[in-house]
Amino acid sequence: MTHDSTPYPYPYSQAAQLDPRITIPRPSIDPGLAPFIDSALLPEELDVAFLRGFDVGGIPEPILAANPHLTHTEYAVPGSCGHSIALSVFAPKASPNALPLLYYIHGGGMISGDRFSAVAQLVDLVQDIPCVIASIEYRLAPETPAPGGAEDCYDGLVWLSTNAARLGIDPAEIVICGSSGGAPLAAATCLMARDKATPTVPIKAQMLLSPMLDDRCDSVSDHQFEYGVPWNGATNRAAWNHALAGQRGTNTVTAYQAPSRATDLSNLPQTYIDAAECEVFRDPAVMYAMNMWRCGSSCELHVWPGGTHLFDAVENPKVPVVGAAIAAKRAWLRRMMLPLGDDGRTA
Repeated sequence: MTHDSTPYPYPYSQAAQLDPRITIPRPSIDPGLAPFIDSALLPEELDVAFLRGFDVGGIPEPILAANPHLTHTEYAVPGSCGHSIALSVFAPKASPNALPLLYYIHGGGMISGDRFSAVAQLVDLVQDIPCVIASIEYRLAPETPAPGGAEDCYDGLVWLSTNAARLGIDPAEIVICGSSGGAPLAAATCLMARDKATPTVPIKAQMLLSPMLDDRCDSVSDHQFEYGVPWNGATNRAAWNHALAGQRGTNTVTAYQAPSRATDLSNLPQTYIDAAECEVFRDPAVMYAMNMWRCGSSCELHVWPGGTHLFDAVENPKVPVVGAAIAAKRAWLRRMMLPLGDDGRTA
């Protein structure tokens, strides 16, 4: 099968004016983001090999070099299918007390990335929060269709909670964070933990960043951003087709495969959801938050104006909305992971 690797022919920030296929109104990309977004034009057609070419290559050294206060240990977690799952744990070198855990599930559309992808940015987000970071090497689609990746993430969670004492983490202070294609796996892990009542110590919170939640790909934002953004409608459908092995959009898809299919979002941990205004994931993210509220769960929701998918992956002081998005994440993580001081505020 041949792939069209031709990059998108127009600057993303001007796509609505230049691409004749875009015929419905849509919010504009923030002009401050335009130089950065327009500098990396991607092919419209999804190519798994092309995406995997960006993968870090499975080494922790750059993360440790930039963060000498951390140690890295790799563990082999027994998977429920009899396989072994690699898990990386980054921990502060000196900590006498059990620490909160940020359990990270990397992005990549469920088809690419590795457990070191974007960990550097995650370390930066929690730079003033003493905590342990764990990142899981879940199996990727299409080789392992959903919910295989989510089951790996759930197995990792159970292992971390069970081994909390020897890892120096507090099992009551586990926050799961998933970004982009890692977010459906994070959400599914929380649904599995609730449904199985394991771990017995409940997860404290979940963070779903620009989450890829709905295989049906039929919301207003899906249609608005069919073309002219880095992760467009065609790309998104192709990734879901890989993840669901041909089941995408059918009534056989479960909530563990695509969390937007869940009808019961009650009794879930406190949740943070954010999305960019100019991305296909916007409306499914908003609907997930609304359904959490409808079911009595608690969620903090942000939709960042003028942003595209993962627009705030790199801190940029020149673009106010980037600073606002990163500050909101840091503030929420501080509330979840830092103890309350005597004055009722986080210490």
